[in-house]
Amino acid sequence: MNNELQYGVIGNGRLARHLVHWFGSKGLRVLNWSRAVAGRGATVEAYLASADVILLAISDDAIDDFIVMHPDLQAAALVHCSGALVSEYAIGVHLLQSFGDVLMTPADYDRIPFVVDAEAATILELFPGFPNPVARIKKSDKPYYHALCVLACSGTQMLWQKIQTGFEACGLDPTIASPLLRQSAEAVLIDPALTITGPFSRGDTQTIKSHLSALEQDPYLSVYQAFEGIHRNSN
Repeated sequence: MNNELQYGVIGNGRLARHLVHWFGSKGLRVLNWSRAVAGRGATVEAYLASADVILLAISDDAIDDFIVMHPDLQAAALVHCSGALVSEYAIGVHLLQSFGDVLMTPADYDRIPFVVDAEAATILELFPGFPNPVARIKKSDKPYYHALCVLACSGTQMLWQKIQTGFEACGLDPTIASPLLRQSAEAVLIDPALTITGPFSRGDTQTIKSHLSALEQDPYLSVYQAFEGIHRNSN
């Protein structure tokens, strides 16, 4: 890869760890500053003084305040990775992927789309040689875009965790749900407009009532009711 830039990553969470691993696997020069480094006496300004591009992999609410507290960082190109934040100090580059504890392969990282602020004209200059697909989004659309990401990703993960703990409560091995979950995901990826199956689409009123009764003391009752109401009102 023909990329001589020096990168800096601020943070010590999962995203920061993935970024450092990813950039390092490409042979790029990357420095990682966090509070742990600060505890050894290295200020963020001094530690990242040589960085051309600095990625802030910290919580959304902390990004702008951190930049204001450390104005010398603006000598570099600042990039934040929040899907929702609109910042006057840093370019938004949201990596459209969830990052867990397990590090990924270089090929997997290279497939992650970069969703970039529409007004950012320098994205290719900041990441030369990266093959990732790039999509641009208006800043005014970012909160809605990111809400959709959270619904589809975090919401799905919560529901899938729910079926596994629920199966355990029924004395079932939760792994038997895997084919159902895998097929459901694959089906909607192949055909996003597919017809939803199950009691909602069939109008099985008695079955739905039994579900509501079974979930009466369950915090997911309101989730079930919301899904049923959305389906009913859309048909």
